[in-house]
Amino acid sequence: MPEYDIWAEKICHIFIARPVARMGMPSEPAHEAVWLPFSEAIELLANDGDQHFAAEFTRRYG
Repeated sequence: MPEYDIWAEKICHIFIARPVARMGMPSEPAHEAVWLPFSEAIELLANDGDQHFAAEFTRRYG
């Protein structure tokens, strides 16, 4: 994690769901819930690794 000047493993999760109702605001500052089609989400992901795995998921199951 070069932004912290340390080596660390960063684990991210991407949830695919059909939301039905907002239950509340995100619990962490500067976080937001974004509801959009999965195909549109790929280009909005922050890093190449997340984009790669999301695109691979779409290729296999989309």
